Amino acid sequence: MKSTMKTLAHIFGIAMIATMVVACDGNQNRSDNRELSELQDDFEDKRDELKNELEEMKLDVESEIDNLEDKIEDANDENKARLEEVKDDLDEKADDLERAIDKVENSTKQAWHDTKEFAEDTSEDVEESLEELGNEIEQAFNS
Repeated sequence: MKSTMKTLAHIFGIAMIATMVVACDGNQNRSDNRELSELQDDFEDKRDELKNELEEMKLDVESEIDNLEDKIEDANDENKARLEEVKDDLDEKADDLERAIDKVENSTKQAWHDTKEFAEDTSEDVEESLEELGNEIEQAFNS
């Protein structure tokens, strides 16, 4: 009888340990799922933030294009040609920004690094073009 009680106690102990292992494993899975969800949310937040920045930049470029069109109308022939070249360049930059926005919008977490790098390069290129635009306009109207 004593040996039966010991055996039952061992079986009960093993059953308790197995139950705790399974319970801990379930908690670990929930924790892993929560961490994955947080990473996905973080990725989506960063993607949305970058997309918004690019959209704002595109609106700025489009506004500059509109302003430039007004200046082209008032410019003499020589300046008009120079300003039209600048406008064409800005039109291309607006298209580049649109492509970057689409790429960011459709990016997966796996491709995020490349997408982010592409968007940042596009953004830097557009900023340089806007700087050049300011210089071209200044030269056109000060010459």
